[in-house]
Amino acid sequence: MLRLRTEPIVTHTDSRGALYKLQPDPVPGEVYAIRALKNESRGHHFHKHMGEWFTAIQGDGVVVAVNPTTLERTEASLVGQRVYVPAGIAHAIYNLGQNDLIVLASAEATHDPDDVHSFHVSRV
Repeated sequence: MLRLRTEPIVTHTDSRGALYKLQPDPVPGEVYAIRALKNESRGHHFHKHMGEWFTAIQGDGVVVAVNPTTLERTEASLVGQRVYVPAGIAHAIYNLGQNDLIVLASAEATHDPDDVHSFHVSRV
């Protein structure tokens, strides 16, 4: 069964506000932000040699993942948790809210255009 690794976002609050540990581990690759407009999706690809973490910092969205070989699929909410997509699994981020979805992403390696393989990932 295809499953995505999820972890709760650790939050520290006090009378001044909050601190959110969006990426608490060292990052060996790149960190970047993704913006998906209302009713839009981003991604639709997989990497053979690299996994990625996704954490929403604004909005309501999901990560949809598909095994390109078996076509098994799953999805995980980006609300209140971060989601890990392992190497070899196709993925896309879908904005389910009424406003922009802003996602912080961290990759296990520096971007390699030769390791980006297009694959349409639908929610159906």
